[in-house]
Amino acid sequence: MRFTKIQTKLARRDNYGHKRSKSDISYLVVHYTGGDGDTAAENATYFSRDFTETSAHYFVDEREVWRSVPDDYVAWHCGTKGTYYHPSCRNQNSIGIELCSRESEGGYYFSSATRARAVQLAKQLMRKYGIPIQNVVRHYDVTHKQCPAPFVQESYAWSQFRAELEREEDEELTIYHKLEDVPAWGKETVQQLLDKGWLAGNNEGDLDLEHYMLRTLVVGFRAGLFK
Repeated sequence: MRFTKIQTKLARRDNYGHKRSKSDISYLVVHYTGGDGDTAAENATYFSRDFTETSAHYFVDEREVWRSVPDDYVAWHCGTKGTYYHPSCRNQNSIGIELCSRESEGGYYFSSATRARAVQLAKQLMRKYGIPIQNVVRHYDVTHKQCPAPFVQESYAWSQFRAELEREEDEELTIYHKLEDVPAWGKETVQQLLDKGWLAGNNEGDLDLEHYMLRTLVVGFRAGLFK
């Protein structure tokens, strides 16, 4: 298994809870930062400096993963003063992972690299703590907060993220930035989607196309879904 490098800058001690046994950990809860191009390091620094009474264990962006709360401490990331909609996932027994987001006219989204790096981290934690796929949930699933927005607004994107967690193979984190970067087996699909305006990349023209997503697009193209 390919392990992702984790850097650490701990949150202020009054931003997270008590020590717990690592045997208590049985859920992963996925969140989004609600920022536009913010970084994992920036978020870790913010929680280390400012009093927020909230926290998460990890922050993930395109390039890095930062730990903000030790695994054996409770982070305040999915509690509520209202109603719990999940029968058993709580702060006490879960690890919170925040994905750094971007914003466009269509709303918030995750770059392919951020999503792929989050998959690596989640798989690493699932293996470490014996967490099954059914225990990887969204903040929304616990409290019905619209978080992480990209995975609440697009349920297919959430299904795909979870499917990637179940893949046996552990390929290199590969992002295709330009058409010429795309391998030969995927070039026709990408060119067709570019021509139709269905694939445009970010504002700088960067395709930001992650390997697993390319494979999904190629399968759909060959099945005639993009006619």
